Order: sequence, then structure tokens, then C-alpha cells
Amino acid sequence: MKKSIVDEILVSREMKNEKTVAIVRLTIFSIASLLDYLSYFQVINYTIVQPNIVTLMLDTTILVFAGIVFIFLTYFPYKTYLKFFTITLDYIIIGLMIYFDPTVQRGNGVIYFIAMISAIFIYQFNLLRHSKIGTIYGAFLSFVFLLVISIGLGEGYPVDFFPMMIGLGMILAIGYVTTVSNIEMVKEANAKQMMERYLPSQLVSEFYKNKAQLEPGGEMKEVTILFSDIRSFTKFSEQRSAEEVVLFLNNYLSRMTDVIFHFNGTIDKFIGDAIMTIFGAPFKQDDDALRAVKSAVAMIRELEKLNNQMTNPNDHLKVGIGIHTGEAIVGNIGSDRRLDYTVIGDNVNLASRIEGLTKHYNCPILISESTFQQIEGKYTTNEGFVIRELDKVIVKGKSKPITVYEVVCFPI
Repeated sequence: MKKSIVDEILVSREMKNEKTVAIVRLTIFSIASLLDYLSYFQVINYTIVQPNIVTLMLDTTILVFAGIVFIFLTYFPYKTYLKFFTITLDYIIIGLMIYFDPTVQRGNGVIYFIAMISAIFIYQFNLLRHSKIGTIYGAFLSFVFLLVISIGLGEGYPVDFFPMMIGLGMILAIGYVTTVSNIEMVKEANAKQMMERYLPSQLVSEFYKNKAQLEPGGEMKEVTILFSDIRSFTKFSEQRSAEEVVLFLNNYLSRMTDVIFHFNGTIDKFIGDAIMTIFGAPFKQDDDALRAVKSAVAMIRELEKLNNQMTNPNDHLKVGIGIHTGEAIVGNIGSDRRLDYTVIGDNVNLASRIEGLTKHYNCPILISESTFQQIEGKYTTNEGFVIRELDKVIVKGKSKPITVYEVVCFPI
């Protein structure tokens, strides 16, 4: 079964986190071993009971194992099952220290609290992996660890042993919930980041509020499709280096994206310097067609601002924008590995044909009759544009003529 991209990201992150755990483990035991050696040779004194040869043997053995794990993770391919070995290793290491290190206090019931604190510490330490199965496995070992240490070194069961087990269980549960929450947050953040490349932030929030899913499938919906294209861009790009063309396109597309998102449009795709935008998907509103026209007008004004920043008037660019409203298949189309949220159908092709007519009629914005019928009487000249009927034309792929209207922009 193929993994999703998010699962691949989580596995990659798990590998990095496992290395982080290995570094932290090696650092902690290196410092602890150094202190024990210094204390053994009476350079410093930091424990009630002075370390002996057993302590140093434990330190050396543990340090060697920690070093081997670090080297293995650094120079060999990572395997997801390795975490079970390293988690088990952590509990065994701490268990051996508690059992055999003479510097660990055991009397007066202290061992129970040392065991519980150690179990919590190892568990919290292993949460760095952000692995659900690893967290469950660590929780299981925490209970076993506390039980084994208490039975092996305890002075019978204390009155508060079972409350300690309950308290440990609550802490382990919180750790698991935190891990699951972090994983879900990564998945949601990844999905939102991807969708925000196509949708304005308010639509992304609406998308999650309605619990919409990014799964293959589509439905027939009435949408308004906007196509825009820079005129004579090939000539413009031939006079510049590739770096200059890319820099300009990024600036231009960023500006147009801001305009489209301002009017709650959904960017279907960029096709070179062309932009395909949908209004009415994923969520339909009553003013989809009107917002499409307003977006087109705002795009023309934004291009004027961009042109005014150019020192050479011969570099000024023009765009053609075609808008059409009609039914189309809308949805996530593709495979389980690669999906595109897009629209397909005859009305999409018609919107593209109308955009192509803007060059023939030498006007920036043309809309179809169906779009005009949806916005008629819903706009005023105060919004900076008027609409006039332009012509009846037969576009490629159609046998009957359609009426096209020009959107005339003027300063406001």
C-alpha cells in the first residue's frame, strides 16, 4: 500500500527525531559518566554515596550502547521498527542504573518515587519521536518498568502504590493525546498550506468548517470561470534573460493572486503567464459572477500599477480576460498520489475561447451572455465599470452564435 505524502513527511520527521533522541541520549550519558568518573577520582563530590567501580562499568557500558545507536542512525538507513529497540534500550539502561548503581537511594520508600519519576522521564523523552505506536509502546513499558522496579527493590507495596499507577497512567494518556494532536496538526497544517496556494484563507477555513475532504471525485456545479492571459508575452520574454522573466512573472502572478483571493476566487492553475480561476467552487455564493467581473476589473487596475513602475513605456503589458458562467464538473481529479482541484467541461473551453476573443476585439475584458444575465442590475457605475453588448460570434466548437459583452473600465 502506497503511503501518502503526509505519511512520508512523518516518517522523515520520525527519522530526524530519532537522531535527535540519540544525540540527547549520548549527551546526557556522556555528562553523567564524566561526573561519575570525576567523583570516583575525588575531583568533585556531587552524590551522597560516592560512585564505585560498578558505577563506572555501568556508565561505560551505557555510553558505548548510546554511541553505537548514534553511529547506526547516522551511517545506516533508518528503519521504523528501530524505535522499538531504542525505546526498550532506554528503559533497560535506566533500570540497570537503578538496580545496580550504589549512588541511587532506595530506603524509606524512596525507590517508588525514583521508579515513577524515571518512568515518566523516559516516556517524556521518547515523545520526541512523535510516533503514536512508539508512544503506546513507551506507555506499556512505563507500567512494566514501575512494576518491576517496585517489586524488585521495594519494601512491599506502599499504601500509595496504586494511586501512583493511576497518576502515571494519567500522565501517559496526556502524552499520547499530545502526540496524536501534534501529528494531526502536522497533517492539517500541510493540507492548509497546500490549499492556501489555490484558495483564499477565508475559504480554507470554510473548507475545514464543513469538513470537506481532499479525495478523488467531482460533481456538476454552476460556476463562473475566468481566464486571463498576457498579450505578446512571448515577445516580452524574448528580450529578457530567464531570471528576469521568472522574477517578473512571480511578481505579476503574486499581485493577481492577491486580487483574485480578495474576491474569494479559487485559482485552478497557472499556465505560464495565464491564470485560470473559478468562482463558485468549492463553495457557491449568490454573487459569484459579479465577483468574477469585479476581480477582472481589479486585475486590469493592478496591471496598470505594474506598468507605471516600468521605466520604458514600450515594456507596458496588456492582458485579455474572458469570463463565462455555466455548469461544469468540479472536483479533485487525478490519482491517489496526485490530485488537482479543477473544473472540466464544455463551458470551461467556452470561457477560454472568450478570453481569446479579447485580442480580436482589442479590449481587456469580455464576458458571456450567461454571466451578464447574472450580474445585470447588480452593479453601478460607482464601481468603476460599465458593460455594453459587443457582438454575436460563433466560437470554435460551437454551431450557434453567442453574445459577448465588453466590460469597460474607467477611473474612479
